[in-house]
Amino acid sequence: MRVALVTGSSRGIGRAVLERLADDHAAVVHYRRDDEAAEQVAAGLQERGVPVLTVAADLEQGDDVEALVAAVADRFGRLDTLVASAAASRFGTVASARRHHVERTMTTVVGSFVHLVRAAVDRELLGDAGRIVAIGGLDARFAQAGHGVLGAAKAALEALTRSLAVELAPTGTTVNTVVPGAIATDSLDLYFRGDAEARQAMLDGIPAGRFGHPDDVAGLVAFLASPAAAYLTGQTITIDGGAAAEGGAWSTFRSLWG
Repeated sequence: MRVALVTGSSRGIGRAVLERLADDHAAVVHYRRDDEAAEQVAAGLQERGVPVLTVAADLEQGDDVEALVAAVADRFGRLDTLVASAAASRFGTVASARRHHVERTMTTVVGSFVHLVRAAVDRELLGDAGRIVAIGGLDARFAQAGHGVLGAAKAALEALTRSLAVELAPTGTTVNTVVPGAIATDSLDLYFRGDAEARQAMLDGIPAGRFGHPDDVAGLVAFLASPAAAYLTGQTITIDGGAAAEGGAWSTFRSLWG
């Protein structure tokens, strides 16, 4: 059976992705601190008859990253699909960021991605049809309030995706980035801080007329992990209900020329 590791899979997009991949993968639930949430995810998967491994790891710590991949190797001996979904950052202006804010964001998002891939490659876990997917962000392309440092980290993921795709292509492993738009998660609620007007303004800028659901992202990741996507690599794919296509803030003036 194929095996999927999704970082940050105790909640939000990561959870939805792992639950979707569990249709045809054994599942590795990764989390940092919320044991209860991780166990809930694991229990739900086990009820479906999915083999599950639950591992706590702080992605800021290199030893934890190594231990996470080692645990997958010990339990399953393979890793077919690696999805880097976990992120950590502080919302705020770039000019107000302190060294530890920057280091935490870059280490969790960028450093752990590189180290996870390297550890999997070193152990030859990915085989000849591996799938690696990074979860990026529109903040890598647009100046999004409060997201400057996180946007820089997500932009780095896109650059790494291209390089890794070229490096790993001879092995049959594909590497792609999925960029979600405004997805209805706890993180989105945290971003708006209860400001209903700001939330509505963002909704008004989505041509599809709704926020995305984590399952929307999960469906795209599942496709990229499938045999049908074997020739698709080195790409960054946006799933945002058409928001980026319309130009973000320019959507405010849609009614003038509609």
